Amino acid sequence: MKNKISIYIVLILIAFQANNITCEAENKIYESEQIHVHVHKNVFLAGESVLFKLYCFNSKNKKLSNLSKVAYLELIDENGNAVAQDQITLQNGMGNGGFKITDQLSTGNYAINAYTHWMNSTSKELTSVTQIFIFNNQNLTKNGNDNLKQLQKETHLVDLKDNNKTILKSDSTNNTEKALIIESTIEDLDRYLKFTISATDNFTPKVGKLQFQIFSRKGKIIDENFELSDNKWEFRIHKKELNLPNYGVCIKNSSGQIITQSVIHLSENTTGLFFENPRINANPNEKIKLNLNINDFSNEANSVFLSASIKLKEPIQTSANIIEYFNTNSDLGASMNTYFEQLSNVSKQNWIAKNTLQSLWTISKSSYSITSSQYPEEEAYVLEGQILNQKTKKSLSDKIVYLSKIGEYADLSTFKTQQDGKFYFHLPLKKGLHDISIQLREKSNEAFSIELNDKYNQVGFAPIGWQKENLSSTQLDFIKRLYENHRIRNIYKQQTYTELQDTCLYRGESNFFGKPFSLTKIENYVRLDSLEEYFHEFISQVKISYRKKKSYMNVYSPEQLKVMQTAPLILFDGLIISDPRIILNKQPSEIDRIEVMPYEYYYGKSHFYGIIHAISKNKNCKIDRVPINTERYYLPLFTSSYSLNENKKNKEKFIPDFRTDLYWEPHITLSKEQNFELEFTTSDVKGEYELTIEGISDDGMPIVLKQSIFIK
Repeated sequence: MKNKISIYIVLILIAFQANNITCEAENKIYESEQIHVHVHKNVFLAGESVLFKLYCFNSKNKKLSNLSKVAYLELIDENGNAVAQDQITLQNGMGNGGFKITDQLSTGNYAINAYTHWMNSTSKELTSVTQIFIFNNQNLTKNGNDNLKQLQKETHLVDLKDNNKTILKSDSTNNTEKALIIESTIEDLDRYLKFTISATDNFTPKVGKLQFQIFSRKGKIIDENFELSDNKWEFRIHKKELNLPNYGVCIKNSSGQIITQSVIHLSENTTGLFFENPRINANPNEKIKLNLNINDFSNEANSVFLSASIKLKEPIQTSANIIEYFNTNSDLGASMNTYFEQLSNVSKQNWIAKNTLQSLWTISKSSYSITSSQYPEEEAYVLEGQILNQKTKKSLSDKIVYLSKIGEYADLSTFKTQQDGKFYFHLPLKKGLHDISIQLREKSNEAFSIELNDKYNQVGFAPIGWQKENLSSTQLDFIKRLYENHRIRNIYKQQTYTELQDTCLYRGESNFFGKPFSLTKIENYVRLDSLEEYFHEFISQVKISYRKKKSYMNVYSPEQLKVMQTAPLILFDGLIISDPRIILNKQPSEIDRIEVMPYEYYYGKSHFYGIIHAISKNKNCKIDRVPINTERYYLPLFTSSYSLNENKKNKEKFIPDFRTDLYWEPHITLSKEQNFELEFTTSDVKGEYELTIEGISDDGMPIVLKQSIFIK
């Protein structure tokens, strides 16, 4: 009896902890997060891989965040559609990964959106949006939607040297000029900031005065009405009045419509350490080693975390480095959304940026209380969903839902649905395919549907970007060069990066009920004709009965000295089943062992009258069909990663090296005791390359190092 009481106490404690992720956390308050994305380059060709390093930090103290352990990324086209998605594990606020650009994407501007679930549910305006440009010579349609509808259509190769056959044009045409131009200069011994408003030939204002505004997160700093004189107007403000690093400037007409707007970024208020090392001159196919020491980056920090890339220097810079990102958001924390319209309008329009630079501040909290839908994924991936009546589509509350991990262990989680029918389960942060089932254990045959929530946004935040129709000759020449080198590398089958797909199955690692009371290993006994005979002969705790040509299992309790009349929990390879024939129809040669717990168990909101668990030799729960009101999933978590291919050349035959991406290393940690040796080999493609190292110190200081590498 004492043994039974102790078991009850342990199980009640387990149930208390596993009941609901919101019970323990409703009163917790967490500060908001932000993510900086270091992309290894800005201009890509279709078929290449986008590699990135994530720095997730607390938006208040700017130090690396240990709150969220999962980050979500989307590649968004110009219409706001997600064309690629990925999730990344974060360790100590950092993570890295990549995804491949398919050859179905059209040439144009794209955005990499990065956020945690905590950010996405509490402060959407902090979603990190990083611009990139993708060129696809085989797919030159302007409309990404039309392109995606014709995935099976054969494409033809267009020679890039003939610009008339591409959608790329020189910036000498289709160049629409702004009606008003805002310029700023520093005057009077660096004490005053002067703004000059100039009108162009396209300016046709309505009758009435114009309005000039300077604003920040604190509100309007300047609000002046003015009229142009000789198509110009000037305004001066003392810099003492501008003590923040970021301000918005806009001009409105008499109707209050914004004619033009811009952003002021005062560099003297910035935070960060920027270094620029002397240029390195190198020959093709030369090995170069650079030793990185923490003293080169910081004299105060104990550790510095960095990522490094070496690429052919780009004439197009679309993404901000970590110092620029920090200072764009430094004084505003969770209160500023730069270059994008307010995200509350996302649901109303697909293409966020329309005609001009957007500089809008949105007010949000710096900290939030956790709720059932607003939570940080701290130690696990949170799987959330909803139970609906299949016919009426109404949510079902107060229903017991089970999450089972398929495998040799009975790894079971339980949840009682909320008023809106929602449920939440934790999955461990393990890479691979999670073989799981979600079940609603109901006696009725009424059909229910289980709908899992997508963690990604329905509408993406697309970039404003530079217009692909207005590329300069320098930009066109650069893309031509990349493309020609890419074609040659494809001929020689030279790949820079390899995608690794983790297809390992992650299974449960322990029984939720601990060590079983009895364990019957089938091979330890004489071979019988049916599994049913093993239960009758060797497993005394399980009693099988028959009524109306149906089989029933019940468990005999040695403490109560009787058979419990209520059906037990029956599992096959971790999956809950209600029909014992699913197990009894198996051949004995298919079964490894049978475990039994002959006690009453309280687990979560459930009361089990004994537990029977049959484990097959393959441990893959092979059955003809899943039980009613059950959904089984192979959920891929963190399954893809990228590795840099080594430049191995054939010694007998010289093969030219046409790489323009020479190096990518997301895992650089410097400390007093730990240096890092950056080693790479130059390619045969001559020209100026750029080494970019960026990261953050353990005390929250952003760091950027630039170095030119000239291959002559």
